[in-house]
Amino acid sequence: MKALHEKLILEPKNSFVLQKDNYPYYPTPWHYHPEYELVLVVKSTGIRIVGDHEERFSDGDLVFMGPNLPHAYQNDPIYYQGDPSLRAEAIVIHFKEDFLGKDFFSLPEMIHVNQLFHKAKFGIKILGHSRQQVSAMMYDMYRLNGHQRIIRLLSILEMLSASEELQLLANPGFVRQHSVSDNDRITRVNEYIMRNFQKDISLAEVAEIANMSVPSFCRFFKASTRKAFSNFLNEVRIGHACKLLLEDRDNISSICYESGFNNMSNFNRQFKKLKAKSPLQYRQRVVR
Repeated sequence: MKALHEKLILEPKNSFVLQKDNYPYYPTPWHYHPEYELVLVVKSTGIRIVGDHEERFSDGDLVFMGPNLPHAYQNDPIYYQGDPSLRAEAIVIHFKEDFLGKDFFSLPEMIHVNQLFHKAKFGIKILGHSRQQVSAMMYDMYRLNGHQRIIRLLSILEMLSASEELQLLANPGFVRQHSVSDNDRITRVNEYIMRNFQKDISLAEVAEIANMSVPSFCRFFKASTRKAFSNFLNEVRIGHACKLLLEDRDNISSICYESGFNNMSNFNRQFKKLKAKSPLQYRQRVVR
């Protein structure tokens, strides 16, 4: 399976895409497209992967990505279990650099926006007051029509170009050198983990999924994600355990085994390593 080259459908009456997504879980796999993309997570949690950068996302997460940068939003495992109360909602804007004409962003007045576009090649996480302002403007675009939406989008780009509350995501080395075949391997491995993390998963299994030897896979996975495979797998399992602890239904022993751990000792050790507290302390602190 190759990384998906997503082809976006643009209505003839519009020069860019503004859409509201509302799904049981975000359906897009690891993919890329020639459009710039501004994504506001309205509701849901999970892992956001942009290039070789990976971190958790939650309500209010806001990211701006440049053309052909591979990315994926992968919801927490609980979203795939058919709970109708859980929804994955987002507001998304897609546009091509020439949507206002071939040379528009080459105008002298657009020099700062051009610099923003250069940063977007790595993916940009938008923070602080800038995130609040841009999020409000994205919500507001839905009450606007025609040229007013274009003006609002230009205002967003101008605001971001002047902001100092931006965090670049992907490593420059990845952006220059990322390989489609390597992206395919990571996609296959991630999908396998998300479907099987509650079971025992051996290095031999995932190495076979990636069509690599175990030593080669270990080096490849560490270079691609900056994490050892075992650490990544534990993070997925602990993330699932946190969801169950927040629901405050099962006892901690049951949560241990349902999250893929074989014994309480290892579960407690890995949980404390990642969360700096025991599962019981975590539940007592966050569950009211």
